[in-house]
Amino acid sequence: MTPSPPPCPVCEAPSNGFHFGIEVCSACSAFFRRTVFKNRKFRCWGEPINCCKVVSSARTSPEFVYPYRIPISAGSAFCKSCRFAKCLSVGMQKEIVQKGREGYGRREKMELAVVSSSQNLNNFKINRQGLPILDTIVETYKTLENVRICVHRGPNGEVFPKRSPKPVNYKETIAVFLKEYYLVGDWLSHCFPEFAAFPVDQKDLLHRSFYLQFVVLEGGFFSCNHKRSDIRYLPSGDYIDCVNPETYYYDPDGLQPMTPDEAVTMFASSFQSYRRNVTHPMLRENADRFEFLALTGLALFDADLENISEDTASVCRKVRQRIQKEMLKYYISTMTPEDASLRLGNLISIIPSLHRATRRFLEDIELSHVLKAYAVDEKFYDNCLPKFGHL
Repeated sequence: MTPSPPPCPVCEAPSNGFHFGIEVCSACSAFFRRTVFKNRKFRCWGEPINCCKVVSSARTSPEFVYPYRIPISAGSAFCKSCRFAKCLSVGMQKEIVQKGREGYGRREKMELAVVSSSQNLNNFKINRQGLPILDTIVETYKTLENVRICVHRGPNGEVFPKRSPKPVNYKETIAVFLKEYYLVGDWLSHCFPEFAAFPVDQKDLLHRSFYLQFVVLEGGFFSCNHKRSDIRYLPSGDYIDCVNPETYYYDPDGLQPMTPDEAVTMFASSFQSYRRNVTHPMLRENADRFEFLALTGLALFDADLENISEDTASVCRKVRQRIQKEMLKYYISTMTPEDASLRLGNLISIIPSLHRATRRFLEDIELSHVLKAYAVDEKFYDNCLPKFGHL
């Protein structure tokens, strides 16, 4: 069953994709394009001024209702001033219209045709601008975030958003990662029917090889959200203090054969590797949620893993191609084709850097296991990591 499209944030009609930086309906997209391209100026005649409501009537054309006045019949485009102001307030970007001026006339006709055809809701089959894979990842990731609230509770059973984030040590971090491994595996099966259909051994191979990459990549995404690279946020809401890594290597049980300072000397350069290879590129590109989750899909479906079957590799290649096509379609909805291609290339170039950072992560875990110093939980080591060399 196709999920219902989200409401347009301007007029509340069903949206049909990303236009000028935000997901809106075709009618508001066409109105915004015409207004910006022709540099139109509007005046509000409402009482009070600039307070007209912009709503949708019967999911057709927008209906504009002045406060304290009789509602206007559906189909009228009455207060264009308030409509345009709302377009701007929800985040539609005038600059994107300016970039695409040369082809405006042809595109405007196409958009108006979409407006006309979209008025019949029975024919409304568009799934967020035709991005079925990425849309599914985004929606199921929201569910994962909600599940995390219940799973990562504090020591007294409180839900983590109700307390302030705190720096955590390596034992607390691995406890979070161990819980996350199974949550993420379940999430992947809901995201990708192709993954769910793989034989058990192939799913295990992909999941193990993917998980540490996801940990590093999601840490970079959290940094983008918080605009910080000095700490690494965890899914629990707590964080690793990268500036003072000795707090991470503190052992509350006092059983480690080396001091936190010695551990910092041996292992802490890995934090710099994560930042240099993943966090800083994601911050530089200002990667959004859509892009982070697209990179997640590309990292999962790795057709070049050792011991992967030909059938599984073939499916992986096809899914990666579809994800890249959807990413390009997403970009083209907000920028010129040339800029879209450059943006796609910049984001995909993060994948090799992600592999380097994750390999360093895995090497540290292996070394700590051999030295029996700051080693991870045996359950995590045995069940959640790839076979060495399979990444």
